[in-house]
Amino acid sequence: MANKKNKSDICDYIDWRGDLSFETAPFNEVDALIFCQLSYMNFSNLAPEDYNSSINLSDLSKLFFASKDFETRSDLGLLIDPRTNELLKKAASSTRFKDVGVCGFKCEYDSKKEEQFSAVTFIIEEENLLNKGKVFVAFRGTDDTLVGWKEDFNLAFLDEVPAQKDSLSYLENVFSEFKNSAVSAGGHSKGGNLAIFASANLSEKAKKNLDEVYNFDGPGFSQAQLDSNEFFSVKAKIRSVYPQFSIIGMLFHHYENCKIVLSDERLVMQHNPFSWFVKCSQFETKDEFDSGSGLFFNSFNKWFEEIQPAQREQFVETLFGLLESTSAITNSDLNHDKLKNTGRIIKAFASLDKEIRDEAIRLSADFVKTIAKEAINL
Repeated sequence: MANKKNKSDICDYIDWRGDLSFETAPFNEVDALIFCQLSYMNFSNLAPEDYNSSINLSDLSKLFFASKDFETRSDLGLLIDPRTNELLKKAASSTRFKDVGVCGFKCEYDSKKEEQFSAVTFIIEEENLLNKGKVFVAFRGTDDTLVGWKEDFNLAFLDEVPAQKDSLSYLENVFSEFKNSAVSAGGHSKGGNLAIFASANLSEKAKKNLDEVYNFDGPGFSQAQLDSNEFFSVKAKIRSVYPQFSIIGMLFHHYENCKIVLSDERLVMQHNPFSWFVKCSQFETKDEFDSGSGLFFNSFNKWFEEIQPAQREQFVETLFGLLESTSAITNSDLNHDKLKNTGRIIKAFASLDKEIRDEAIRLSADFVKTIAKEAINL
């Protein structure tokens, strides 16, 4: 864990660099993270859903903070840092971000399809006779909903989840709307996975106008997917950034070329981008992951690859069936009454079919054993 005293974050970056336009100081990785973090905001009925018009970030921010449902709209849940609201206000009042256009806001939530998906398009530079324009597509990561988290876990046994299908459709639509613009895509957490998936599966024509793909601590893919021609064709454009102790980003496989950023949080809390160190227009990095992060990566993937897809599916269904027994919709709901919800989960677990219960216990025990073995080999 890095020293908090010398830490500067993405809000500080706006204080330092917010007076510089994108023409004066070119778009960079910190800008990309800011757009990705803003994608967690609820812009429903405030930002255009289509691309026929856009609203600049300054005006969007005013509408957001003046909205009648501000209290509900600004509540991002248990897992998303509430400072994201402050980030919007800071960005919207800065020279750098205030005139950025916002459009194409889409938000899908379907408990039956087990899908949580949202994306938004930022127009950084308008197309004109001298400039072909620059557009950034930000895919939202996993939000506070249990459905969103279950969809992440479904990646363990499905080749493609609904949010990935929608991410490809969304990005294809952006390319059809901004035919001559340089388009970059990115996302934090699951959003990073979606950005890579969508970019890899674009048509060859669209890939020619694809600029960069930013993955901020997003879960990976199967090795077979990374080795495919589709993924390999965008490998050079992928910019992956992980905190020094990454857990979410260490799920499944990823390309080795990445940046490891310093964080002042502990363990899995380093997933929060507000904990990442920023210096000028880039992240402060270190050469290697913390040992615990490497241990988790090796242990999880070794354990995961020894389990059959049907076992993975049953494990996920069992886990989320227990969580759903509380009638919770979000992680915030679960946290609201921990004692009562824990009792409900224990009761639901005890009522499971014995074979399913024993299998869940066995798989969990095997994971613990795998971690122990890998730790001994360090």
